[in-house]
Amino acid sequence: MIHLEPITQDNYRECMRLEVAPSQVRFVAPVAKALGEAYVYYQTSRPFAIYCDEQMVGFLLLRELREMDCYYLSQFMIAADQQQKGYGRQAMRVLVDLLKEEKKYPKVDLCYVEEAEGARRLYEGLGFKPIDKDANEIIMELLIED
Repeated sequence: MIHLEPITQDNYRECMRLEVAPSQVRFVAPVAKALGEAYVYYQTSRPFAIYCDEQMVGFLLLRELREMDCYYLSQFMIAADQQQKGYGRQAMRVLVDLLKEEKKYPKVDLCYVEEAEGARRLYEGLGFKPIDKDANEIIMELLIED
């Protein structure tokens, strides 16, 4: 079963070893960079490990952007050896359910590199809609208010 756990001193080393497939490296920042972002923006960041039962299979960094009235998914990745198992879709559903329960913001925003077709299919399949483009990144939004 897929669940999210905060990154802590107990699991950050394992998280740092997560890598995407070589063909995806240009689309996803390394976990170390995302954890650096979480540190710098510690007041608005929540880094999570994605687990399938007891095995870490991915990572995500959630930010809260009060000035934009949204949650922002800054980083999302499933480890190369854990892809094509449905974990990404399941993890996103778990995250969205969590955010719907919190009811802090009415939407989730994210962006992905335009050439990342797998990301586009995943996010569109979950109901995200493109709302803008910035250079080679597509900005998407999911309304989560009931």
